[in-house]
Amino acid sequence: MPKKQTSYRVLTENYIASRSEKDYKKLHDRLKPGLRSYIFNVVKDNEVANDIVTNTLTKLWTKVDQYNPKYQITTWLYRIAFNECLAWIRQRNNKRSIDALADYGISTEKYLSKTSAKDLLVEMEYKSEQDWIDENDHFMNQYESVLKSINNLKPTYKNILEDRLLNNMKYQDLADKYQLPLQTIKNRIRRGKAIIAANSIK
Repeated sequence: MPKKQTSYRVLTENYIASRSEKDYKKLHDRLKPGLRSYIFNVVKDNEVANDIVTNTLTKLWTKVDQYNPKYQITTWLYRIAFNECLAWIRQRNNKRSIDALADYGISTEKYLSKTSAKDLLVEMEYKSEQDWIDENDHFMNQYESVLKSINNLKPTYKNILEDRLLNNMKYQDLADKYQLPLQTIKNRIRRGKAIIAANSIK
């Protein structure tokens, strides 16, 4: 009969109580496989996934005081990992700023929140690893869908929408760049967003 694994909670309690390298390693080794799989599902890059795993588990050692033992250790750690992944995505291609998704009604506030990891636990009590994976898949599907919709627009709308929503250009800067009246710029942005919204509900 296989030996029963020690629970996350017990491993976490042991580590917090002792702060020893031995107990840290036990928790680290138990968390790493699932965490690594989750991160790779987000970034789709082995080398980057390894770096983010290392950064995340380093914070388990250096910032464990921010963790509230009332909740699952995975709730706290997977939030850190996801924020690390989002930071990498934005750095990889700043033309695809995740902030732009808010213009399409996709809420990104909880992903990009500046509040502490401890405060975020209030919203995400007892999330499992699968919950994080499902949530990420849903979010990234929305993200890719919006980018694809923008790319399929006619150039009349596509170029202006990319500059406004993905490059965060101001309306007046767009008017200067495209040598169009400010109201025309606003109308094209409004129309392009309406086309994307209409296509998304077909």
